[in-house]
Amino acid sequence: MKVPIYKKVPARLEDVLGPKGRDEFLDFVNFNWNLGSKILLEESSNQFEKRLTEEVGKIKTELSEFKNNTGQTSTSLKGELTNVKTELAIFRSEFEGFKTEVRSEFAAVRSEIKSEIAICKFELRTEMTEMKLELKEEMHSGFLGIYKEIAKIHQLISTQTKWILATGVSITVFMPILMKLLDKYI
Repeated sequence: MKVPIYKKVPARLEDVLGPKGRDEFLDFVNFNWNLGSKILLEESSNQFEKRLTEEVGKIKTELSEFKNNTGQTSTSLKGELTNVKTELAIFRSEFEGFKTEVRSEFAAVRSEIKSEIAICKFELRTEMTEMKLELKEEMHSGFLGIYKEIAKIHQLISTQTKWILATGVSITVFMPILMKLLDKYI
């Protein structure tokens, strides 16, 4: 059995027909669709056969007339056929020459492209090497600047530490003296 063409009906029609009626309606539509397709195919086939028979009959009539008329021209056609064969042989030889020429040109272009690609690769590698060296120099100078900043920070920390220690020592030394003086005068 063929696959159904219609699988669904509009909702309002389904409400009117109900589930069983919907299935019967779809079977009816699909059956008639398939039957109509078969009838159309058979009718088209019959008309095609009829038309083909008519056209073949016409062609047979024309062929018999052509055969009757070609008796006189067959010798001239044989001469022309020989000329065509000769021209075809010349064309083939020219085409072979053309193919050879095109192949050699393609080979030349291919080798030229390969050499240009090699040059581009070399230039690209050279540029990449130069860029790598420049990047190394920039990184080196950047790191040198960072080292200088770290050295400045280290020097500042060292100086601050010395002042803190000096203050701590001086407070430790002068505090008892100051306390005694304060005790004496207060």
